[in-house]
Amino acid sequence: MTEYSVFVSMLAAILVLSKHGLEAAFLRVWIPFFLLLPFIFWIHVPLLSDYNFMSAAIFPILFVLLKDKLSQIRIGPMESLLLLYVVLRVVVDFLSRGYSDAQHYAHYLAGSVLGPFLLARYLINSRRMDIETSRRFVLMFLLLFPVFLYEAKFWVSPIYQLVSPLFPNSYSSVSIRWGIARTAGTFEHPILACIMIIAVYRMHRWLSWQGIWDQAQTGWLGWIQKQSKRFPVAFKYQISIVLIMMALMTISRGPWIGGFAGAVLVMVGNAKNRKQWLMIVIAIFLIGGVAGQAALDAYITPKEGEILSYEAETMLYRKVMIEQYKTFLFEKMWTGWGLTTVPTIRGMESVDNAFFLMALQHGVLAPALFAIIFLYAIVSQVRFGMRAPPGESPIGFTFSGIYLTCFIAFTTVYMGAQTEPMLFLLLGWGEAIKARKPEDNLMPGMQMAPTAPKPTFRRVLI
Repeated sequence: MTEYSVFVSMLAAILVLSKHGLEAAFLRVWIPFFLLLPFIFWIHVPLLSDYNFMSAAIFPILFVLLKDKLSQIRIGPMESLLLLYVVLRVVVDFLSRGYSDAQHYAHYLAGSVLGPFLLARYLINSRRMDIETSRRFVLMFLLLFPVFLYEAKFWVSPIYQLVSPLFPNSYSSVSIRWGIARTAGTFEHPILACIMIIAVYRMHRWLSWQGIWDQAQTGWLGWIQKQSKRFPVAFKYQISIVLIMMALMTISRGPWIGGFAGAVLVMVGNAKNRKQWLMIVIAIFLIGGVAGQAALDAYITPKEGEILSYEAETMLYRKVMIEQYKTFLFEKMWTGWGLTTVPTIRGMESVDNAFFLMALQHGVLAPALFAIIFLYAIVSQVRFGMRAPPGESPIGFTFSGIYLTCFIAFTTVYMGAQTEPMLFLLLGWGEAIKARKPEDNLMPGMQMAPTAPKPTFRRVLI
């Protein structure tokens, strides 16, 4: 019965909704429960479905959102792709596992894919909300920093130690590399944790470029800012150091590589000649991709009498894993085996590639649609960022950098825990900023400059 404690988040959401409204429930309830409570704490409710703290909090917020903003909902290219993606995965899951399991999976997708997308698309509707949402994410990760330090020393998250007695079926694991515990925080796996950290780091950098951290903060951030004055480093640099340390503590190479690629793309938005630098960066990515693949093949191919290092073996595992699982993929190429019924190979139970795992579960069309969603999101955000005035740090490039980071990282890990809702939240957020009126993208307190009247045409006689 203690597992029903997940509904504390639902009660908190309802209370804040009734007193303070949608934005407050999103910022003060949903985001904290989403980030601070692991998804391994969940309950199956008979005749209903499965709930964790995040999903329990999101449904009352979604109910009010749809009630208040149904007339504002529009179906654009991203929404069409997203609906097609969800319907496809539910239908093929029904064909593989039957109605009951597919119904539970549809409930999961409603809370973890469609829900976060809609929250971001229709609640983050102004530059003020861009700032408030980003600040809230940064605050949550600053609060998680001591959790990471504790886990690095004791090899277990203190949040898990505190909450796990309420959930007898929960579990915790630790990954070791170089004799050091790879920290995962509340995100179940170090690679997933690193993806989340890099996404929040990019939000933090955008806030820095807007001058937000140079201002006096309020609430918990105000208290942290006050304590930070003890150190001879600006507050914004202290936040950068903390987030970089957290990413390093995960010892996760895939997200690191993705993070560097995303940072390079974001730099284009800050360049004076964006078009020129975009062409240069695309060329670098193409050349770097080919060279990187050749270097990887050489790294994981032992020479005669050579023993591969542990790091090379982990990379080789992914290549061999895909080759071994191809047989299962070809057997059910179009419908897949089902979310939880993919056959496993002894010693290779972990399918460390989100796209390949998706193909095994729900057929090749699912990852194809997923890749198209990524491609559309990256290209449309770059195009949106290119239109920003010179000298501005466009938020569109920040989002395109996060999407690129996720795309690369998901080739090295499954898409699990908080990463899936986070990705679709960011996709909805990206669509929101493109759909706004120009005045809604101004910094709080700023006003649009009046447009100079066009001179009337004068006929000139020569």
